[in-house]
Amino acid sequence: MTIRRFYSPRLAEPGTSVTLPADESRHLTRVLRLRPGARVRVFDGRGQEHDAVVERDDPRRVVVRLGAARPTAAEPRVRLSLAVTVLKSRKLDGVIRDATALGAAAVVPLLSERAQAGPTARGGRISERWRGVAVAAAKQCGRAVVPEIRDPVPGRDFVREPAEDTLRLLLVEPAAAPAGGDADDRSAARVASPEVLRGAPPPKHAVIAVGPEGGWTRGEAEAAREHGFHPLTLGDRTLRADLAPAVALAVLQFVWGDL
Repeated sequence: MTIRRFYSPRLAEPGTSVTLPADESRHLTRVLRLRPGARVRVFDGRGQEHDAVVERDDPRRVVVRLGAARPTAAEPRVRLSLAVTVLKSRKLDGVIRDATALGAAAVVPLLSERAQAGPTARGGRISERWRGVAVAAAKQCGRAVVPEIRDPVPGRDFVREPAEDTLRLLLVEPAAAPAGGDADDRSAARVASPEVLRGAPPPKHAVIAVGPEGGWTRGEAEAAREHGFHPLTLGDRTLRADLAPAVALAVLQFVWGDL
């Protein structure tokens, strides 16, 4: 029998009761049609998960009584964040879904010069839909941690943020120089590959920045390198902007033994 999982940002001690958020309450009662006495599991998005029993099935305020703590899936040893350019339509939803399932610690939507961002991203407000996508993905994949989904930030501002003890990587297209210039620029930029990373000890923290369709502009790539980002390529194939983030996360986790 499948035990359904639900998200509640505030959990307490076993034996106490907690109220699920409104969207989780609606899903439990109106979609799954669970009733008092149903056994479920509840996680807080920070690594804690409990068995629980439904006590009250109010569609707006479901109450569950917490039981014993549950062992949870191990988190990656390298705290890996994804900085990804905002994509047109709802493609970023899929990126966030995949990043959550792959163990990303945070997702930072970037506003770049070639990005085609919608009103929510351009207004600088965090999207509740993106947060909901991350929660749903954590529920589906069995993860007890929900990655931080930051407000969209201009890429040039993001690369200037202090990041001590963090390996900073900039994903670049295989057929183009990182700065968008001639092929002669490649050697000067010292483009790395996953094979190079395998020869070094895994970092404690890392961030991989992934650009938009068409790649980074020369100015963006230069600014990133000036602030400690190392150009990285994943091979000879050019990947779609919505596929590259998942591939990058999976490859890096494989290199560091976290996959």
